[in-house]
Amino acid sequence: MHGEILNLLDCHLSELQALRQELASRRAAMPGERLQVAAATASAAEQYAHAMTSMLTHADDHGATAS
Repeated sequence: MHGEILNLLDCHLSELQALRQELASRRAAMPGERLQVAAATASAAEQYAHAMTSMLTHADDHGATAS
């Protein structure tokens, strides 16, 4: 499970880094484009939280069953 958690975190951090690069780019942006990228960071965080909660809940279920 430790590896799965680290993999999930690594994927999340990579996604956030890519979004950060989009926000920090010095190119001209279409109206609302940066706002959409900022909203994507919030969405990514929600998806990560959901996936992590699901993973931890699943682990708790297995721990309770094994006891």
